[in-house]
Amino acid sequence: MGATTVVCGVKAEIAEPELDRENEGFLVPNLDLPAMCSPKFKPGPPSEEAQVLSDRLNQVLISSNLLPLSSLCIHPGKSAWVLYVDATCINYDGNAFDATLLAMVAALRNTTLPQATYNPETNRITCSRNAPRMPLQLSESSPISMSFGIFDSKYILADPTSFEEPLLDTSLSIVLAGADGRVINISQFGSAFVSSEDSDDGVQRDALKECLERANSRRNELVAQLFT
Repeated sequence: MGATTVVCGVKAEIAEPELDRENEGFLVPNLDLPAMCSPKFKPGPPSEEAQVLSDRLNQVLISSNLLPLSSLCIHPGKSAWVLYVDATCINYDGNAFDATLLAMVAALRNTTLPQATYNPETNRITCSRNAPRMPLQLSESSPISMSFGIFDSKYILADPTSFEEPLLDTSLSIVLAGADGRVINISQFGSAFVSSEDSDDGVQRDALKECLERANSRRNELVAQLFT
């Protein structure tokens, strides 16, 4: 996304499912914004921005049903896969959420797991070295995010940079999924859109409509990059 660069990898381990979700595994996304990616970030524990973005990424990945958690179950109530989707920003120039979501979806689409079986007699899980590794059971509805900013209460900027972000009155992220480009998440930060008539949630209808139209047209380009 512009000059923002994010690398992502997936690490898998086996754990016992939760008692109330014995047929489901775990998907744990995390974003690291180290000091090397921008002077904005300092060495030490994860920044507040990194934690907020990680929470949003988790919400979008789960709500989009990109990877049904039931597909990560090895044996109900006994064992399931835990996938740690770890992303690191190596160059930050704004709009880290869009870039990280795209990197995470691409990483999951390139992930394969060994075939694992549960032995009830020994209560152990065995992973086969010889059997072919299996790709994840991902849906076709890859979530794609597009972010916009409102400057001076009237100018809409797509994919704002780190220089532009502090100057914006409002930031808006729209996440689309599926062949029909359905909206699965809209996040707004900052003051409300300023124009003729505001909707109940504070987002001005005309500005929101324009952002949705731009997001739909941009989405096809990003999906094409995802599958190349």
